[in-house]
Amino acid sequence: MRWLIVEDALRDRKGHWLEWVTTFAHGFRELGDEVRVLADASVEPDIRDSLRPEPILPGSIWHRLGNGSGLLTRYARVFTHNWNTWRVMNQYLRAHTDFDAIFVPTVSVHHLLAWTRLIKGTLRQRKTRVLLFFLIAPVRRNAIGDVVSDGSPTARLLFGLLRTMASEIRSGKVVLGVETKAMQHACEKLTGLPFIWFPQPVTPAEDASRAPGAWIEMACLGAARAEKGSDILQDAIKLHRHQHPNSRARFTFQWMDDFQVDGRPVRVSPELQQDPHVSILNRYFADGEYVTQLQRTSVMLLPYRLSSYALRGSRVVIDAVVNGIPVIVTGGTTLADTAEEFGAAICCRDGDPQNLAAAIAQMESCFDAMRQRALNARGAALERFSVREFRRIFQISASLAAIGKTGQAGTSAAAPVGQIR
Repeated sequence: MRWLIVEDALRDRKGHWLEWVTTFAHGFRELGDEVRVLADASVEPDIRDSLRPEPILPGSIWHRLGNGSGLLTRYARVFTHNWNTWRVMNQYLRAHTDFDAIFVPTVSVHHLLAWTRLIKGTLRQRKTRVLLFFLIAPVRRNAIGDVVSDGSPTARLLFGLLRTMASEIRSGKVVLGVETKAMQHACEKLTGLPFIWFPQPVTPAEDASRAPGAWIEMACLGAARAEKGSDILQDAIKLHRHQHPNSRARFTFQWMDDFQVDGRPVRVSPELQQDPHVSILNRYFADGEYVTQLQRTSVMLLPYRLSSYALRGSRVVIDAVVNGIPVIVTGGTTLADTAEEFGAAICCRDGDPQNLAAAIAQMESCFDAMRQRALNARGAALERFSVREFRRIFQISASLAAIGKTGQAGTSAAAPVGQIR
């Protein structure tokens, strides 16, 4: 197959876009496919050297979200970014007509108007199939757990645009992809259109079955954010260190910038900065450093907030299961679903530092058994979260969409205190 991967968020090392796109590009090529990658026009030089993308796309919209701009500016971006995306891609696709598949890994309303116009115009007479992948969508669970739209004008625009492509979607020319079964169920309910659940491919570290050392290295990787429960994590680590001063646990987490929770500023803890059992990284990982950190990690700490992760997924939990790393994770999130099915997990309560501290102590007490459980489940995880499996699902997705066979969805209920799953 001949793939074109289009990702304007591919600009620097913020987020997981570099790992995400690199995994696909290398994986498809290993399967014998041809791959071209398009990136933000200002993509950093080292990424240009390592991945060799074509830097032609308009400036990343993802790097401008949440930067404090006013409402009018944010709404204007929906149309300006769509226009710029259409202009660049229309010109590119008219000059390059030889792709079997176009893959847009992170679609939002800022891209969908452009792609709707491209699909119904420039690509209309071509056999090229388009995979539009939604890592997030304007959906949420209400107070009683029902899936609803977030009610915004942009949500109405996004769902309306999808419905205008109903014929292309049902024929399989356009494939709507999501990374969790919960998101699949939500989007199908709100649009009446078929979405396909794709496993997010992850390349494992080489020595995942290494022997454990004297310390139990617990880590939360990626920039600190409110939605990741980084404030809860700090409080829980402090509680654990006070309650268990002789613990074998050591902690590593990244904290590049402070953030706010409900208008309250959250700063990195001076107490933890001085603690010899805690390592706080204030920078993004260099090439190869993330893999090295995974190899050192004994337990992954994922106290992600349920309000953000009841439907959406995260690559880091997949990194854990394919590397045989047990996790502590918020019950009821999609991360808990993945860890329970393909790894070993202790679930903690949402937003509860004391419960998280108790889960850390529980993990330490049964670490050997949890580690063995995670290693035993690793084979199934490696098979599921592979580029080969992703590619296979894409190849049969036209049939899946045509017959409406998109799988069963659902999320786990919130777990009791410290429940092992």
